[in-house]
Amino acid sequence: MLFRLPKIGTNAAASVFLIALFGLSAMPNLATAQSAECNEDDIRMNYSLYYEDYKIESWETSLPYLKWIIRCAPGFPSNNDRNYDRLTQVYEGLALSSDDADLQRTYIDSALVIHDTAPDSLEKAGIEVDRFDWLFSKGRFIQKHNAIVPDLQTIVGSVYHEAYDLDHTRLQNYYINYIVFDLVNKDRKGDAVDFMDEVEVDFAGNSEVLTTIENWRGQLFTSPEERIGFLESQVDKNPEDVDLKAELLQLYMEEGIRDMAYDLADQVMNDNPNGRLYRTVAKMRLDDGDTEEAIRLYEESLEMEGGPEAAREVYFNIGIAHQQEGRLASARSQFRKSMEADPTYVQALIAIGDLYVTAVQGCGSFEREDRAVYWLAADYFDRAASRTDNDGIRNQARQRSSNIKRFFPTAEDKFFKNWNPGDRFTIDYGCYTWIGESTAVR
Repeated sequence: MLFRLPKIGTNAAASVFLIALFGLSAMPNLATAQSAECNEDDIRMNYSLYYEDYKIESWETSLPYLKWIIRCAPGFPSNNDRNYDRLTQVYEGLALSSDDADLQRTYIDSALVIHDTAPDSLEKAGIEVDRFDWLFSKGRFIQKHNAIVPDLQTIVGSVYHEAYDLDHTRLQNYYINYIVFDLVNKDRKGDAVDFMDEVEVDFAGNSEVLTTIENWRGQLFTSPEERIGFLESQVDKNPEDVDLKAELLQLYMEEGIRDMAYDLADQVMNDNPNGRLYRTVAKMRLDDGDTEEAIRLYEESLEMEGGPEAAREVYFNIGIAHQQEGRLASARSQFRKSMEADPTYVQALIAIGDLYVTAVQGCGSFEREDRAVYWLAADYFDRAASRTDNDGIRNQARQRSSNIKRFFPTAEDKFFKNWNPGDRFTIDYGCYTWIGESTAVR
């Protein structure tokens, strides 16, 4: 005669708790129906009893018979882990069908215990087991029941990491990303880097995974020192990547690591010369006062791919280089070329105005004719302010014009020189012969 347990209602919470924790020993009615030892003749009966209720999701009544099978014939009928898997599903079903938070937690914890113990138990019973599958399933199970076990979410990453170590080929990009996120979130950047190095080797041909790793590396290292270290490691791995080297070179420059910058620049220019690199190195040379080398590199960059598109920048910086050497006429010529390349580039107008102010300051005198040069400088500043839509550049130009007004020829100066407002006046004398431009008396 078969004995079936009555359906357990919500008022039997204590009984369910005992079932989950202590198993069949807490159920005297079942004990009278079965001997303390497993009876091989009862295997099919108990399997049938649990399976019929399991199919209709009658979790409470299927549980005791399923646990008997787990204890007495865990691999029946196909010698696999199906019964253990169903036991986790029964505990899950009991949790989700309960309104009691404590019971929900108890059942989910019971399912997790099965995840942890099933592999060893199955192997001891001589049943082949897939340890990766049980680990992976545990991680997914915890994630799935975040509302019931929120405190266990912190172990999910380590569970997936353990599964990765068992068989990385079965873990998809999402879970690799999750492992890195978990390590970074726990402030274990070093471990994250080590793991990513491992992943790069394991997934060398997987563009999706490698892109994920590359993105993480970009986010991990935010300080210049960390970023430099990262880029150096990337350059070692990808010596042909010009973009990586250009970024590393830029950081070397910004951090003042000049020796490393020049070594890297020479290496890249020999291996893979390109216009952008030449302009980057030229700017570094210009900043360091090596104007002749800067001019050479800038001029050569114009002949390379992308050179014409960068012409306004190139000519402008060549102009700066000439200005630094005191070659003001040559500097003006380059600034004018910059404007020809891009008529909207009003910074070149401001630069020419600055040249004329510099010319006065370097002439060694400050007579009426010297002061008149400031009228011409102001013309350029005013022209720049009127041609730009950029508020910052407009204000910069207006400020320069305002700053030099106090140096304009005075009313007395204009009286003695017979200069009348509106008259044209040409700056082409003394120190200013090279200027050769006219302005209006103000």
